[in-house]
Parts: sequence; C-alpha cells; structure tokens
Amino acid sequence: MLVSSKQMVIDAQGGKYAVGCFNTSDLEITKAIIAAATAQHSPVIISTSPKAIEYAGAEVLAEIIKKEAFNARVPVALHLDHGLTLALVENCLDLGYTSIMFDGSGSDLEHNEILTRQAVEMSHAHRVPCEGELGHLGKAGPSTSLDLAPSGILGTSRDKSLGVNKNPSKLTDPDDVISFVQKTNVDFLAPSIGSEHGIGENETLDISLLKKINAQTGIPLVLHGASGVPDKDIKEAIKYGIAKINIDTDIRHTFVRSLRDFLDKNPKEKDPREILTKVMDEIQKYVEGKIKLFGSDNKV
Repeated sequence: MLVSSKQMVIDAQGGKYAVGCFNTSDLEITKAIIAAATAQHSPVIISTSPKAIEYAGAEVLAEIIKKEAFNARVPVALHLDHGLTLALVENCLDLGYTSIMFDGSGSDLEHNEILTRQAVEMSHAHRVPCEGELGHLGKAGPSTSLDLAPSGILGTSRDKSLGVNKNPSKLTDPDDVISFVQKTNVDFLAPSIGSEHGIGENETLDISLLKKINAQTGIPLVLHGASGVPDKDIKEAIKYGIAKINIDTDIRHTFVRSLRDFLDKNPKEKDPREILTKVMDEIQKYVEGKIKLFGSDNKV
C-alpha cells in the first residue's frame, strides 16, 4: 500500500529502529526492494534521486513505484531524494509523491532555511512530510558518483543553484539545529555526522556529535550516505535518533556486480528477463540484509 513516510518514521524513532530508504531508477530495482520488504514484513521507503528522474522520467518512474506499492502487502512510501529545486518538489508532489526531501545544504545557512521552509510549506499543503539537510555531505571519492542530476533540473529562476555535488563535507553545527528546525518546520532532519555520498574508505560516524544534535530536537533524524558506513556505526546511530537510513550506491553496485557475474557464468543467455530476474534476486538479498540491520523487520 502507498502511504506517507511520516508515521512509519515516527514509529521507528519510538521503537529504536530505522526504516530503510532505498533508491531506485527502474522497474527491476523497485520490484526487488518491495519483495525484500514483503519477505521481512517491513515498512519501506522507495526513493528517487534527480538523476534517476532525469534517466527514467518523473511520470514514468512515479507510476511504476505507485503501481507496485498499490499491490504490496507492506507500507511503501514514494520519496524524493535530494530535491535541489522547488520546481522539482512541486512536480513530484503533483505526481503523488508521499515523502519529500529538499536539499539546500549546498547553500549558506540562511538561504537553506528560506528555501527549505518553502519546500516544507509546499509539501504540507499536500499533507506530505518534508525532510531537510543541515550541514553538508560531500562525495566519498573520485571513483564514486553522487547520484544527482545537475541542480538546474526542472529549475526556475527563483531557485538558486546549490552545487550539492561540488562542495566538500561540512559537519552539522549542533548550535544551528534548534533554529533550523523552528524556522523550517521540517518533519525530519538529515545531519552531516561523518558519512559521505558514495562509498568512501574508513567512513566512521561521529556518534558524539549525533548525541548533541539529537539532544537539540525531538524530530526523527536521517542518515544519508549509509552505503559505506560500518554496521556497528549504523547500530549506534539508531540508538541516538536515526530513524531513516538512505541507501543508494550499494544498490547500484549490487546491480552491476550481479549482472556481470551472471553473464560471465552464462555467456549464452540471451533473454534479458532471465538475466534481470537473477539481478533482482541479488538486490532483494542485499536489501533484506539492510532491513535486518536497521531493525525494521517484522514491524508490519
């Protein structure tokens, strides 16, 4: 069933577990994510980045996810990941998205607060929750790719370019948290606590910083860039307010790795349906593992 992300994330916060937010860009990944959530009796958030929207088309991608969610036996939220412009937020809301993340973190704090507040107001007018980012998550390294389209996608003249994939990481200042939450009225907050987009080497979370941020606000916190974070840090982060965890890069890596492995072992296979079914199986296994790690299994 297609639902809002708000209650599932609030429930996760109260239950000391996290809901997985898994990125998709096509039918196969979407089906694998829902199959994993169904097998583990878990709520799930299916997310689309601007780059995925640019690749598949916003209407097509939204319809795929909504139709698959409608037939699912678990709660599924359709989420915009790293919305870089208000125009993109508006378009996704019109297409029936049930969860929004506006990313103004590439701008200065004041501009971030102003734009995020506008995104929140737009989302709330549709009864949809909105997440904001405070601090900034950079890119893990030259061998990885941040799955964002250019910041001008579906942009308008009122949207200042945020340059999200150009700036290095900037950890969240806990002294900014109360003001940011009050001025923007965000439902969820994504702080920068040491993770990075992509998969970096020796990524560790600053749990001490997370504790300080969590002490400043009662709203659920979100961990972005979780693909490269050790399991032990994930478990610690959940103890201190992280109730939604985003995974993107690892899913794309699993897709490519499993595709190559299957074709290497079955060079004569010509049916893409047979090939992609095996790829979907591997993605499902990966997502099920993350659901168990996050503790959202058997929460439906």
